[in-house]
Amino acid sequence: MATTQKGNLNSQAFETLRRDIISCRLKPGTTITEAWLTKHYAFGKAAIRHALARLTQQGLTINQGRLGYTVTPITIKSIRESYQIRRLVEPELCRMAAVKLDAEILTALRTCSEETYDRHNENAMISLSYANHRFHCLIATAAGNERLTRLIEELSDDHMRIAYVSMVYGQSDKEWSDDHANIVAALEAGKGEVAAQLMAEHLAQSEETIMRAVLNLPELLKTSLS
Repeated sequence: MATTQKGNLNSQAFETLRRDIISCRLKPGTTITEAWLTKHYAFGKAAIRHALARLTQQGLTINQGRLGYTVTPITIKSIRESYQIRRLVEPELCRMAAVKLDAEILTALRTCSEETYDRHNENAMISLSYANHRFHCLIATAAGNERLTRLIEELSDDHMRIAYVSMVYGQSDKEWSDDHANIVAALEAGKGEVAAQLMAEHLAQSEETIMRAVLNLPELLKTSLS
């Protein structure tokens, strides 16, 4: 019982901090400490420490030793490098997934692609960030390559935060849903090359949107791009 309760608290602390990093409540580039987090969140030191370890493992925070932790900055370099990897990998995953897609994953992909949001509703935007994350991870899972799946999961974690910023500063839910729906339709029809092309175009458009958002966002420029 005690072990289960401890595990639940650890998970709750991780999800709470992760959510606040994704929504930029904890701004990119900000320094945080275990003591500060314990004071501002309703979790004990052990749960906070566990959460920070997981966040660091997933690339959302950086361990600075005695100085505490830094919320990983959103930088021009990190965005470019991340999208470069995704453009190389994800179209190929679409080609692989098109011949292996099962009904369960297809249904889950449709559900993700139908997610919408209101720019004035933070919870809805965070929900779409998670749906976008799951959409890309599901395609990787369907492709059947476990190492590439882990890579996309790792990249997509930070992209949830990038997706959130892009929603706040310009990208419409229709752009997300239309792109995703078209990719799903191509995968369902077994058209791997078409799905790959659509994915490449989707990633290029997403990169352009987030770059435009970040470059016009003074508070992120101040903490992340200096």
